[in-house]
Amino acid sequence: MHRNKRFAWTWAAAGVFAVAGLIGACDPEETSTPDAGTKVDAGTTTDAGTTTDAGTTTDAGTTTDAGTTTDAGTTTDAGTTTDAGTDAGTQAAFPLAVDGTWAASGYMGAGSQPGGIVDEAVCTTPRPGSALGNCHKITATRIGTGDAWAGIFWQYPEGNWPDKPEKGFLVPDGAKSVSFYAWGGTGGEVVDFFVGYGDKSKDGFEKKINVTLTKEPTLYTLDISRVRYTEVAAGFGWSAGGLDVAPLVLFLDDIQWH
Repeated sequence: MHRNKRFAWTWAAAGVFAVAGLIGACDPEETSTPDAGTKVDAGTTTDAGTTTDAGTTTDAGTTTDAGTTTDAGTTTDAGTTTDAGTDAGTQAAFPLAVDGTWAASGYMGAGSQPGGIVDEAVCTTPRPGSALGNCHKITATRIGTGDAWAGIFWQYPEGNWPDKPEKGFLVPDGAKSVSFYAWGGTGGEVVDFFVGYGDKSKDGFEKKINVTLTKEPTLYTLDISRVRYTEVAAGFGWSAGGLDVAPLVLFLDDIQWH
């Protein structure tokens, strides 16, 4: 808080005693009264009055220039995150890779235990299909007396289970299917593949197929041509049992929406 200072000004009145002698003749030195009248000079307060110049606070008032924070305000340009946002928009064109859009983060069953699922980027040469997204070699193993089944959901955002408040990935209209290549380590592995949680609070739909794998890369398709979707939390997934008999080795590649 600023404090106000008071200034008391005291003027002392001095009595001036003048012996007034009337001199009939006009003495040139009497023009000294005009000198006293040089209050006009003292009146150069007009000069002091160059506060008008000091009033060039208008210049100081070039805070308007400093106010070119409007230029600094080109954070609007920095705000071209809208442009950056066009990246996400371009990624949403079909075909849409599941990897890189959804994350293989929803480990289930034995996968919820450390070491229960190992996901490695092991690819065949050449890769099957259009080789979109990542290639996966998944090994699922029962841990101790734990779950004899395992699975993974590809989620958006990572860890977005049905009980979470986050919305899914906004997929453009027009997708007809979710396709992928899959094969097993020995052949004969029975696996469920699916898309969507089926939970009304999330995706609101689920499509599933059950297949018996061979050792050869094979194209499989989940038909979503009649599905009405918007924000999809579970972009893909699989689950399989039988881990009480032997570990499961599963290969996946070219997982995509189109």
